[in-house]
Amino acid sequence: MILLGERRPARTRTTAFATDAKGSCAVEVQAAMTGGTQGGAQDGTQGGDTMGIGELAARTGLPVKTVRYYSDAGLLPESGRSPGGHRRYAADALPRLQLIQRLRALGTPIAAIAAVMAGERSLGELVGRELGAVREQLRALTWRRAALRALDDCPAPERLRRLALLAGVGKPDDAHDRLVRYWHWALPAGLPRRLAQAVIDGAVPTPPAAPTTATVLAYAELHALATADDRRRQPQPHQVGDVASFYAGLLDACALAGEALAAGCPDRLAEAHGHFVRTYARVDGHDDTPAFRARLRALFRRGARTGSFSLRYWRQALVITGGTPPKSATSGQGHLAAPLAALHHRVAGLPLTANAR
Repeated sequence: MILLGERRPARTRTTAFATDAKGSCAVEVQAAMTGGTQGGAQDGTQGGDTMGIGELAARTGLPVKTVRYYSDAGLLPESGRSPGGHRRYAADALPRLQLIQRLRALGTPIAAIAAVMAGERSLGELVGRELGAVREQLRALTWRRAALRALDDCPAPERLRRLALLAGVGKPDDAHDRLVRYWHWALPAGLPRRLAQAVIDGAVPTPPAAPTTATVLAYAELHALATADDRRRQPQPHQVGDVASFYAGLLDACALAGEALAAGCPDRLAEAHGHFVRTYARVDGHDDTPAFRARLRALFRRGARTGSFSLRYWRQALVITGGTPPKSATSGQGHLAAPLAALHHRVAGLPLTANAR
């Protein structure tokens, strides 16, 4: 048994950018522009302090149709129309258009630029949000690359199996949420909420930040196990009696084992092993004796058969998290895999590794 709306600018020669709540937008916009037009934007304009769309296009190198598009989108408000009905723009339209041009050169979406122009978001906030979006895109692409590599250079029958497995995952974060839901279903209903959350945090690894072929496949295997029709529940009251005591004991033993693994301390691992065994002994009302340890060893060996749900789950979790935990091994998502592997090995004499048979 294993646990486990648009605004018209003022007609002025200074910039008319709105200022956000922190007063930083105008400052950031000014700093963002090189060769600014304050005091010089009027030079070469037609009709006093305004200019036409053709002049804006010529001075920025943009096609007239692009400037018109930005204007129609509310990014470049008109200051009025000429007697002939042509669009006129205030002097601050040139720096506005230059900023739009530079942000678009970085691939910034029109909606994000509009928020800056309306004063709803500072330039710094825009950069922060766009950087976050790029990180998410890179994360998704890294996962996809690892998944495609997992499908590459393998026999055709195995490729079909892996394709079905990986397709079931979808987005890694969605798969993580489904793993969490599995553990909420699988744990005893009477388990105290804080204790249940500690088990779930330790049992569900986050999608690997730097996925490899092995870890992507392991995460897909975990997801398949937790969403299959034959998924198993974790030890219930009729099996272990006081579920709070049982799960708390297992968590304590894993915390000790995690510390021992991180420090490379065999004596501390032996202490964790004793705590682990005594937790199981209390379930049956036994003492930690050689005879009980022999029985527990046999029980774990029987549970180590190839089709064992628990064994298959923790083997895949171990591939994702690694066998040597960090210093913070007693906390964090998925931290139970390495300690449980070590304790399983000491109890059953069998390795809890992905390639073990």
